[in-house]
Amino acid sequence: MSFGYVVRPRADRDIDEIGDYLVEEAGLDTGLEFLAEIYETFALLASQREMGWHCKVQHPQLADARTFRVSARFEKYLIFYQPFQDRIEILRVLHGSQDLPALFGHEGIE
Repeated sequence: MSFGYVVRPRADRDIDEIGDYLVEEAGLDTGLEFLAEIYETFALLASQREMGWHCKVQHPQLADARTFRVSARFEKYLIFYQPFQDRIEILRVLHGSQDLPALFGHEGIE
């Protein structure tokens, strides 16, 4: 059985911001590789919804959320997602060195 994924608006903005940053700092090829790998990981997570680990960030909207790294190459970027019976919803994509509790508290999930 195949499941899908939905990228929430805030996560979509996160992806755009990270992609732009990588293009500026490391070049177009790196930015494009990040995009290819993140969408490949979304598909993998959608097919194995419980694959990630339970989210350690304390936030009411993250009670059932899971976390997984984008890929081995982009392992410091984390995907926060919510598994459902028929899909996953991508909530945020963030660099792991950021103050995650503060980001979720200030910017929320949308």
